[in-house]
Amino acid sequence: MRQTLLLLLLTVTAFSCDTTKNQIITKDNVESSVTKIKKDKDLDSTKIDLLDNLVALTKGREEYINMRLKDESKKAIEKYIVSKEKFDENVDALFSYFLANKVSYKMLLTEIDTLNLLKDKEDKELESVYNEIDRFCKGRQKEIEEKELKARVIKDSLNKMVDLKILSIKETEIDYHDVIQVAIQMINKTDKKIEAIGFNMELTDKLGTNLGTLRCKSNNGFLKSDIGHWVYDRWENDEIYKSLRNTDVSHVTTKQEVTRLNIAGELISAYGDLEDLAIDLKYKTPKKLKGYCSYLDDEDELSKKVDAVRDKTLKEIKVKLVSFTKYNEFNSKLLDFSQLLN
Repeated sequence: MRQTLLLLLLTVTAFSCDTTKNQIITKDNVESSVTKIKKDKDLDSTKIDLLDNLVALTKGREEYINMRLKDESKKAIEKYIVSKEKFDENVDALFSYFLANKVSYKMLLTEIDTLNLLKDKEDKELESVYNEIDRFCKGRQKEIEEKELKARVIKDSLNKMVDLKILSIKETEIDYHDVIQVAIQMINKTDKKIEAIGFNMELTDKLGTNLGTLRCKSNNGFLKSDIGHWVYDRWENDEIYKSLRNTDVSHVTTKQEVTRLNIAGELISAYGDLEDLAIDLKYKTPKKLKGYCSYLDDEDELSKKVDAVRDKTLKEIKVKLVSFTKYNEFNSKLLDFSQLLN
């Protein structure tokens, strides 16, 4: 008897959920319908996110921001949400589209199933390319780590040849521009003349706050020592300028890194012919390959292969996922990044 009642209950629940899914999407029924549909334990994260977003849209701009951007670190995005008037206009247009085209929850959720199939098909087609990209990125990472290891050995050697001491940090004016002038003493610990030097100096205050890194070079030769002056203005070096304003040199600790020396005419560089070592992005093979790698240039042939297949998938999506495509189009209109260009 209990088994019969349980089976009957499950059948009624499934029927109720299926009936709800067949409803045309309207602003008035979204919240109640989504609550019922989300009882389906088979919903994937994409479907749940879409349903939650539909609810958020019906709540208005402020509630949409609160529901979708709960993480404080993301709240800066709020200023890129269009005005309330435009927001309401686009949301009304989206639900008008659903009503005019009789788009049901089931139709939209079924299109997501199709989307997942297309994505799986894309991943399968690009599997060999993803593997090539992974091999390329691991190779690039290994190359950078090997260069860094060699560079570290040379830098250790160079740092033993010169001592750097920060003497003063002062605010002054040059050519009617406010600047921060930093004086650094360079002490030659060898018995040969230093013809030129390139170094970095990392500055930290008493609270352990990193104030920035000074990247300096000088072509003034010196046998024993020399004092160099480096200037940072609020336009080209805004971060350093702001960090060092009102900073007393006695409150600063430094860490030196000599990267290049011309000593008695012999050039010694930690990076060979390169002025700077390529940025170490610490690439590791992800659990699932997606063809992304920061070392890969957009114009690389591997990138072009990925783009070609993805363009083909996008065309299929527009043809097969009409309602989902429209949904995305209306959602994109809620954001305005034009001020980033100002």
